Amino acid sequence: MTSVQHPLASLICGDIDNTHSESNIVFNRLSNTISKFSRKLLSLELIDEDDRELAPFYARNIIEGACSALLGRYDFFRLFSVYKVQSSSNYDITKRSNIALQWTGDILAASKAKEDMWNPENKLSDYDRALLGNHVGELLWKPGYLTLMDFLSNHSMTKTAWVENLEMRDERQFFEMSKTEAGKLFSAFSKGVHYEFLINADSIYDATTVQDYVIRMVQLLAELGLVSHCSGILVNNLSKEEAIYYFQETEELIKRWRLRTD
Repeated sequence: MTSVQHPLASLICGDIDNTHSESNIVFNRLSNTISKFSRKLLSLELIDEDDRELAPFYARNIIEGACSALLGRYDFFRLFSVYKVQSSSNYDITKRSNIALQWTGDILAASKAKEDMWNPENKLSDYDRALLGNHVGELLWKPGYLTLMDFLSNHSMTKTAWVENLEMRDERQFFEMSKTEAGKLFSAFSKGVHYEFLINADSIYDATTVQDYVIRMVQLLAELGLVSHCSGILVNNLSKEEAIYYFQETEELIKRWRLRTD
């Protein structure tokens, strides 16, 4: 089970075949982006200030690319619409696109879901399709987590630290913690990219803090990627065995990187 792509990209994007359909062009593009920036990120020497300043830029590209790929695996119409607009001869990169993917709205819900999410009286606009919104949480993340836990309990395998960490939660905790963590990490990396601080950024983005953010981000994305292959409603699904393989490969890469940057 080898891949020319980074294991995190393989875990997030799943089984992309070798045809030249437009859907595979999109997923291959995202997979290449995740792979490229993951390799760049994990090659940084955080003790070096110049390297440390690059980390938020690389990390934001990874988290946005990964979440876009996961979004596209269950709502390809959304992703494909953006691709078609950007492929148009009339597309102008100097103008803000009305259809561009947005972190708030596409990844995190723009508004709080109604308490009774499945009430027949709710309007279509009440149903949120955000990747980490409560509706997708009920349809995808929570059932996927439970399926993964059933698989792990019925199959003998070496339990790594990340697997054991996943097993310590229930489905609600997994979803809520993932949603909260994604918001915090995106905000942290965005501040590092936009340099909105008027104080010395190095006092906030020290080597230990950047290392912690990077590890948390990669672990979060790896967990979402792993669970995504257990939900049964996404495209490009890997077998559970393959998904666990890439999950543990990603964990091992992070473990080695952490030892090198400590």
